[in-house]
Amino acid sequence: MLANESLDAVSICTPPWLHAPQTIEALEADVNVLVEKPMAMTAEDCRRMCDTASRRGRTIAVSHNFLFSRAVAEVSRRIAAGRAGRLESVVGFQMSTPRRRLPEWYDALPGQLFFDEAPHLTYLSRRFLGPGEPELVHASAVRGDTHEVQRTQNVVAVLKGTAAMGVMTMTFNASRAEWGFAIVGSRESYLIDLFRDQLVVLGLGGAHTASEVLRQTLGAIGQITAGAVASGSLYASGRLLYGHRELVDGFVQTLLKGGPPPVSGEEGLRTIALLEAICREAELTPSSRPV
Repeated sequence: MLANESLDAVSICTPPWLHAPQTIEALEADVNVLVEKPMAMTAEDCRRMCDTASRRGRTIAVSHNFLFSRAVAEVSRRIAAGRAGRLESVVGFQMSTPRRRLPEWYDALPGQLFFDEAPHLTYLSRRFLGPGEPELVHASAVRGDTHEVQRTQNVVAVLKGTAAMGVMTMTFNASRAEWGFAIVGSRESYLIDLFRDQLVVLGLGGAHTASEVLRQTLGAIGQITAGAVASGSLYASGRLLYGHRELVDGFVQTLLKGGPPPVSGEEGLRTIALLEAICREAELTPSSRPV
């Protein structure tokens, strides 16, 4: 394909261990690249990808799509406007079930599904714990029996930002699949349902009286209902894309008009570096070798 076609860009959506060699091959052919998460298997591979893009004068962008979802984009706007006050903590939460459709290659990754799915919570945590890179304070994992579909059952990581703490907790043998992300501020806090792209904004509380609790409960129910209608309409019409449309549009505009990509290769590298550190601390390794 690279030899026979004149291409502007390719999207790399192959198993993660192929991301680095295929991205580098495309960049060496002077083709721009949008690569799926995880960007690569190691930070060293990510560095090679970034260096190749720089040397060839090409663009590499990484698919960190939830940064551009409707809910996360609204939270980013509110924080930028100062409505959250001081950011105190972030919590990334995932429960997953082995009954869902799984990629056939997941066993070849550190922690199996962990390495494929944890980039989402990792790049969201990095975004809201900034500026600067968060420090990994602790990471631990619980492993199940060898007959389990997902042998890494639970992973917890604690992160320390410049002024806030973060927790990532992931469970892979749960009753159902749900993903959430919470950001706690001193004036506003945010609960994001990543699966449904819905946001609940929690304002200031007070004495926790019965009337206040009732008012807050009704307010949350109203937000959930409105969010369900909006997201349900988009889902029914095939337009609930969790930020992918905005990400791809941003990548295309970078190629047409110049400027930085929506998620740079350097951002992907820093996400993988943190993910690597979590895997080392929690002693996560692949269960099988890539084919």
